Amino acid sequence: MSSFRSDLAQEKILAEYLDTIYAKKELDFKRTNDLDLQLQGIDIIINFNEKEYLIDEKAQLHYLNADLPTFTFELSYLKNGILKDGWLFDPSKNTHYYFLISGIFLKDDKEELSHADDIKNIKITSVNRNKLIEHLTSIRLDRQSLGQYDLALREGSSYGSNVINELDARYGGQMYYTKHLTEQPMNLQLRLSYLIQHGVAKKFYYQ
Repeated sequence: MSSFRSDLAQEKILAEYLDTIYAKKELDFKRTNDLDLQLQGIDIIINFNEKEYLIDEKAQLHYLNADLPTFTFELSYLKNGILKDGWLFDPSKNTHYYFLISGIFLKDDKEELSHADDIKNIKITSVNRNKLIEHLTSIRLDRQSLGQYDLALREGSSYGSNVINELDARYGGQMYYTKHLTEQPMNLQLRLSYLIQHGVAKKFYYQ
């Protein structure tokens, strides 16, 4: 099975498991299989207090059996050699909240997710997209400023971790430029504890 097909298969299995969590929390939700909606950054739609919330699920499926303290937010990537907006600032995305899925641990020392019952523990951190962007703007990391960092790091081929003045790398975050992927994404890597501390995120499900 190709890596792409394997990723899709694991995403489908994870979605099945997540739906059981949402059901236990008695949420009025609907998972969308509509490609147009998914391209808009919408995986599930939650109705609460007569309001509709559009959710984009982001999962660390490449880091099974690990509890990373950070999560990456995509700023840009390459497609056929052309630089494209990452999902954080992409104007075509209608996402209200990101559900960051991390700390995915499997039962019986398994290393690959093949069934929803394989999952032992999981964390879901809810991030308000608008609040995140507003917070970044308040610390002088708006779309334009991050774009300038992005271009400078790409021009300098500064792969890996890159400390920036506006964030404490130990407690806040940093830029991360990935070399080994074809898309060579540029990400803003932020600590989950930092997002929660600044009122941008909440612990939605930690088990």
